[in-house]
Amino acid sequence: MHAPTHALVTTELPPPSIQESPQTQESRSFGLLDPARLRHTLTILVRYDGQSSGSFTVTWQGAPGTGVEGSHTTSRIPFSGQDPHEVRLDTELVTFNLGQSVNVFYTIYPDGGLPVASQPLIAYVLPIALGDLTRPLIKQADNAGHGLVLDLNNLTDFSLRIDAWLLHSMGQFFWLKLKGTNADDSVFEASFWQAPGNVINDEFIRFGFFEQSFPAAALLGLKHRSVLTLEFMAALERSTDPSRAQTFAHRNYVLLTESANAPRILSVTDLDGEILDGADTRYTSVTLSGSTSGPVDVSDGSTYLDTVNPVAGVWTYVVAALTGGLHVFTVKLADGSGGASSPRRINVVLQNLELTIAEAPDNGTIDPMAALTSLTAVLNYNMQANDRIRVRWAAAPGTPPGGSHTTNTVTAGTTIPRNIPLPLTLLAFSLGKRVTVSAEYDRGTAPPAPLGPIHLNVGTIPADRFVAPVFLEANGTTDLILANVQAGATLRFGVWPHIVRAQALWLDFEGEDANGGPHNQAMWMGNVVVNQSWVFNGGYSVTVLFSYLKDLRPGSTLTLRFRVNLDTVANAATAQVFAPRQYTIR
Repeated sequence: MHAPTHALVTTELPPPSIQESPQTQESRSFGLLDPARLRHTLTILVRYDGQSSGSFTVTWQGAPGTGVEGSHTTSRIPFSGQDPHEVRLDTELVTFNLGQSVNVFYTIYPDGGLPVASQPLIAYVLPIALGDLTRPLIKQADNAGHGLVLDLNNLTDFSLRIDAWLLHSMGQFFWLKLKGTNADDSVFEASFWQAPGNVINDEFIRFGFFEQSFPAAALLGLKHRSVLTLEFMAALERSTDPSRAQTFAHRNYVLLTESANAPRILSVTDLDGEILDGADTRYTSVTLSGSTSGPVDVSDGSTYLDTVNPVAGVWTYVVAALTGGLHVFTVKLADGSGGASSPRRINVVLQNLELTIAEAPDNGTIDPMAALTSLTAVLNYNMQANDRIRVRWAAAPGTPPGGSHTTNTVTAGTTIPRNIPLPLTLLAFSLGKRVTVSAEYDRGTAPPAPLGPIHLNVGTIPADRFVAPVFLEANGTTDLILANVQAGATLRFGVWPHIVRAQALWLDFEGEDANGGPHNQAMWMGNVVVNQSWVFNGGYSVTVLFSYLKDLRPGSTLTLRFRVNLDTVANAATAQVFAPRQYTIR
């Protein structure tokens, strides 16, 4: 920017005008500037009849707070006898003064005289009308993205696009956020473009648009017939602060997540009648029904339940033995064609059960960390003191026999409810699996009377509770000094939640030899198991021979990798992996 020499303002010099704004012409001192008319040029008209000597400058004085980029004074321009003189200014001056007033004037520098400034033209720069700005789009939507519907069926990826907008220029940052509703009615919100990573560059200027593809998986969880909104902003002033950005008009799409031939769930009922989507039920058995063009696969969440054949286009399925908590049912054609139905959700609230597990307060899931000291079956039925009671804990099919248990028969007694302890070791076999708990009682000579069953999902143990073994000779550091382990290094193992005898173990060492090559050793490969002494004493030690350690390159890293099969089945693919422990060899 060039600052003018102090000049005397005179009323003899009329204000300039702006060619792209006819209202400012004919020597008027005020006008409105429409940004749409200034998209390509900003031309100041200076009329000074008969002047053929000297020079002049033109000043665009931006509104307060616009900074140096919102104002500009030209270099001196020699008079050439042209009337009016046309002076082109950068249209970026407009972007820094949207919705504000500017002063435009010219200053005469006569030969041998003092500079004289003209009367100012006061111009109000109108805000950009939203209709003059482009809108973002998803190309896979109807009408190449300009339609109203976005069909997500069979969509593997989607392309976001924004065309060049009014007064766009190099260095302007931009943002794009997508908002909608997930299938469970929760809010979906994701930012796909944002400053400073997304900015107008040479490629944007050359092609006149920006386009980027994303995996469709980000949208596949959205609700059928919900609205997806694309919110776009651009920093016309090149600021990374989104609060200063220009907001564009939103684009909305109606989402289709069910294909035309997709089966539907029309009702979910219990003994009390229809269960509304997301509502509670006190029953553990419900009936699903709906329409379909062929056999359907019924699922509860990610768990496949069964395949059902329709009758006259209508299918019905009874879901029994539901656990407490949320269940999300969907169906899809068994032949794999088309998409899945919209989900139907119910929340099972179990009450007044005759058989429960004390450590599973929701009667549906059991947190293994909440059952570190006890596992208790609770019987609360119309018992008599001489009833003879048994409880059965049945693990999932394929679980070793140690994962299931039937208690000894005990007398009910007079205390209600009756608590019956179960072996804590049962949980280790069923982490991440489903178990079934049932009971029965004998009364006199009558046949046994059943109680339950109930089904429980057993949780998993947090990863941070699996602490890797340590070398005692490292004395709590990460350095292993070979001189201190010439008789072998003592590797000390602790215990983990629900450690039991016979859990298979895997132990690998990864290091480097003197030449930088691999120097590894598989010490245990599922052929060693936790013994009773380990469990009883709360730990175990083993010696790593110096014959292996001595060949490790000083300064290299030795990594210990430890795994355990919690269900006692020696399978490396299903073993629990401990965080690796690393030592620097000294």
